[in-house]
Amino acid sequence: MSAPATALPRSTRRRATDAPPPSGTPRKRRASAGRGQTRERIVAAAERLFAEQGFSHVSMPSIGAASGVTAGAIYKHFDSKAALFFEVVRRTVEAAPLPEAGEAWADGTGLPALVAAYTTRRLKRLRQLAVEMHYASARDPNVRRFLRRSLETQIGGLADALAPRDGRRRAQARAAGDQELMAPMIFVVIMGLMHMETLLPQLVDDEAWRRFVESRVAALLTGSPPP
Repeated sequence: MSAPATALPRSTRRRATDAPPPSGTPRKRRASAGRGQTRERIVAAAERLFAEQGFSHVSMPSIGAASGVTAGAIYKHFDSKAALFFEVVRRTVEAAPLPEAGEAWADGTGLPALVAAYTTRRLKRLRQLAVEMHYASARDPNVRRFLRRSLETQIGGLADALAPRDGRRRAQARAAGDQELMAPMIFVVIMGLMHMETLLPQLVDDEAWRRFVESRVAALLTGSPPP
């Protein structure tokens, strides 16, 4: 361990205001930024390949080729393909467009549109990865535990977002059991839409289908008959 500054000979000491920036600091910063950029390229390439080909059909060399690095370089950032997949899973789950706790979705104006967004082409990658995540969770206990915790957190946040803010309405919702059941119900609808590429590819980005989903979710939330 280096000796503390107060133990150095007087001739070697510098005042903090006189000390120049440590040599190599800009280089270290550039190296750190470079590592961060490389890691992001690896994760982005892995996300695309896992979504398009599935975890079991993707190799580290193929990820390296897609991200512009060698397979060996990937191991400087991730211990294994499973660890890389876990990072992709974590980012995908955290990026899922779900309402934040405290948002007032119970009036039926926000959440139906959010659920219907899962029918659009722009969320195709998320749908593909969601299917692959559930497939991988059956085989990897780490992915399974993370996915279970994430789902519980998201359903809990959705239940809180749907909770009536008025005390009387809260009591009525609890008495009817609606508050406890509505959030899982909405989540089941979302998870079903995740499989559109397999079950209903012709309806991806279909405007009539999107409006239909939105209107049915709104009817669920308000208890009114659909238009």
